[in-house]
Formats: sequence, C-alpha cells, structure tokens
Amino acid sequence: MRATLTNDVETAARDLAGHGYCLLECPISPDAFERLRGRLLDVAGQEREDGSAFLYDGGNQRVFSLLNKGEEFEENVQDPTVMRLMEELLGVGFLLSSTHANIAGPGGVPMHLHADQTFARPPWPPYALVANSMWMLDDFTAENGATRLVPGSHLLGRQPDYERGEGNTGTVPVCAPAGSVMVFDGRLWHQTGANTTGRPRHGILNYYCRGYVRQQQNFFTGLKEEVAARAEPGLRRLLGYENYFSLGMTDGLP
Repeated sequence: MRATLTNDVETAARDLAGHGYCLLECPISPDAFERLRGRLLDVAGQEREDGSAFLYDGGNQRVFSLLNKGEEFEENVQDPTVMRLMEELLGVGFLLSSTHANIAGPGGVPMHLHADQTFARPPWPPYALVANSMWMLDDFTAENGATRLVPGSHLLGRQPDYERGEGNTGTVPVCAPAGSVMVFDGRLWHQTGANTTGRPRHGILNYYCRGYVRQQQNFFTGLKEEVAARAEPGLRRLLGYENYFSLGMTDGLP
C-alpha cells in the first residue's frame, strides 16, 4: 500500500489511483532545487526575524503567498511533471488554489488527521476536487516531521470520523530524500508529523483545484501587481485569468 519513489509518470499515476499519493524523484535540476530551497529558507528566516512569521503547534511555521516572495516559486507551481499528474487527478483547466511552505520545527506537534476537501459537504463525488504537491526541501524522515498518511483512505470519500476514533487511525510516514515530490489526492487522510529532532524540516505545498472550485487564495486581490504583470500565459491560466468553459466571463463569451 506504499507508493514507489519513481521518475516514471505512468507508475506515479498508478500509485495515485491506488494509494492516493505518489512519490516523484526530483523533477528539476540540482541548481534549480538549490535556488528554490535557498529562497524559501531566506524568506522564512526573514519573517521570523521581523516578527511577521506565522508560528503554530509548538514550533511549526507557515510561509504564505509564496508567489509574492520570489520568482523561484512562480516556476515551481508550473512544473511540467506535476502538472501532468494534476491533470490526471483534476481534469483539464485545473487551477492553482494556493502555494505556501510548511516548516515542521523542533518540538512541533502533529497536525490533526484530515483530508483537504473540508469545504465540500458530504457525500463527496467519486473523484478528487482538489490535490496537493509537497516539495521536500530536506530529507523527510519519521523523526523530523515527515507527512503522515493513511494509504488508500481517498477511496473512502469522506473525512475521518473523530467520534469513532478515526482521528487516531494508524498512519505511515512518507520518507524520501530532499528534492522528492509527493503528489496526493485531496481526499487522502494525512497530517504533519511531529519533529523530534533538533533541526527544522522544510516543504512547499502547491495546492490545486478543479476549474470550477473556488481557490483557497484570492490571487486577484492578493497578488502583487508586478507578479501579475510578468506572468506568462501558463501561469495566468493557473491563476484563473482564463475562462473555464462559460465560467469566469467578464463580458460574455469570447
């Protein structure tokens, strides 16, 4: 029931369907990866230093709105390999819903077990409405807060039932080397693990949705003008600047 670390997209797609997640070997060059990781560490450190950091659960940190914080993140949300798998899950015309970093700090406690479709009332359709990709900027281990999940839980099509004790359902850590990418179905039960080491664990979460689902981040009001102005057509489509069939019109059909 565990996904295989692979560079083969077909294998990854099979793992996504069967297990609810897949693991990709680093799809970008070593130089591009180091630039991405370095930029995230700089931004996270600056936010802690200036007091604007979002800290929670004992030592964890989130860095929100990454598109406003470096061109490296603009490239990252458009990675072709991840885009292919997202289309497999979400269909044509899918959107970027949000992009932020999740840093499991030393002493950070686990997040509650959940699926990412909390906004959707049951019964859920038999397919994902949203999906996520976790870019592992450090080695992910059971000790440093690797994402924990319940393989196959996406096929249940619902949130964990906490009253029945499913919030404590046995999870497995997703362990992989730095540079790996986990793509996972929005219905999959998962959580941030506890970091029992002395070093933070860094990851970037690029979250996508079907073209008719409201995005988590409102890019039209929250994106810096210079970022929107330089966005290439591919990024503009992901942000929602194009119609999705008859949705998103400004003055009728083109």
